[in-house]
Amino acid sequence: MTLGPIRCAMLLAALAAAWQPSKASATEEDTQFWLNTFVTGPIGKTTTLTVDATQRWRSDRVGPDQQTIRVLIDEQVARRARIGGAVMLFDTDGLTEVRLHQQAVFSLGRIDARTRVEERFFDGADRMEVRLRQRFTYNQPIAEKWRATAGVEWLGIMRSRNRGEGASTEQWRFQTSVVHSLDKRFDVAALYWMVAFPRGDRPARVSHIPQVAFTVRF
Repeated sequence: MTLGPIRCAMLLAALAAAWQPSKASATEEDTQFWLNTFVTGPIGKTTTLTVDATQRWRSDRVGPDQQTIRVLIDEQVARRARIGGAVMLFDTDGLTEVRLHQQAVFSLGRIDARTRVEERFFDGADRMEVRLRQRFTYNQPIAEKWRATAGVEWLGIMRSRNRGEGASTEQWRFQTSVVHSLDKRFDVAALYWMVAFPRGDRPARVSHIPQVAFTVRF
């Protein structure tokens, strides 16, 4: 075993250890676990289809568990640029969110910059919510068939689902992952997200979210 995979194994162990009950105040922090699956492949010369689903186990103080499914189509429009759109369905203990999004992704070397606009429809909401997301990700090969990523994402509410509420920063996401390619068609990844929810003068609420993801290519 080379030094790269040893470091990967250590990081995977650290990610698993992160999924432990928080010692901080129960009102300020929580821990979740997400299982993600992706099926992706070309459906045209420059067009890619991706279908993904997640199971999100959450603590009682955050809310019920969630299930999601999404269909995304991406189009390569230039050597370093892609555009795409998707429809996504969330289920939270019988409450539904339908989400549409449009995005553009620009790549420069090992850095990806993604801008996404979402239209969100909630059961019982006053109106459609509009959210803007900006993410930067750094990709780093670390050994044969191994790679790692690190990134940060800002999520801002441009138009609230509740009348009378203005624009605001909804959350910040700090993300890291280790990905292992088992073969040309199958990847497995371990991820960790720290998500901070600003709350004005009060301390931000923080979610720790270790995850496992499987990707299948056709």
